[in-house]
Amino acid sequence: WQGESAYDQAHYADALAAFTAVVERYGGGNKAPDALLKAGFCEYELKQLGEAQATLQAVVEQYPDSTAARLATQRLERIRSEQR
Repeated sequence: WQGESAYDQAHYADALAAFTAVVERYGGGNKAPDALLKAGFCEYELKQLGEAQATLQAVVEQYPDSTAARLATQRLERIRSEQR
C-alpha cells in the first residue's frame, strides 16, 4: 500500500522503491505482477523510458495471461508512439 499511496500522490521515486521491494521480497506472490507493472509506470513517470520499457516487457514475458500484462502492453505502445 505504501507504493500505491506514493504513486497516487505523484511521489514516483518513493513509489518505485516500494514496488521494487515487493517484487524483490515476494517475487513469486500474487502481488508481484501488479508491483512490477507499477514499477514500470513509475519509471515512465520519472522519464526513465529505457528502464520502463524493460520493466514493462518483463511483465508481459513473466505474466503473459494477466491483466498486468495487458496494461503493460498498452503502456509500451504509448511509449513507442511518443518516441516517434
